[in-house]
Amino acid sequence: MKTVSIAQAKDTLTALVREAEEGRPVAISRRGRPVVVLLGEAEYTRLRAAAAAADFGSWLQAWRLRLPADFEGISAEELARWG
Repeated sequence: MKTVSIAQAKDTLTALVREAEEGRPVAISRRGRPVVVLLGEAEYTRLRAAAAAADFGSWLQAWRLRLPADFEGISAEELARWG
């Protein structure tokens, strides 16, 4: 991943945005330490969706662990009543 300083980013923002749009993220640093990453919208959306899916998976696993050992699930009749 390309890294530029904040000063360089100010001078070349249009070109950096194009790079990010094309799928090449750009790290922006302050005093040599990365502080932000410029991403294209498609990559940002993909990452948000992946994070949301991971959060749901964690929640679901925790929920399942809290169920009684004899829990048999939801019947078709119960589902039909909710629908």
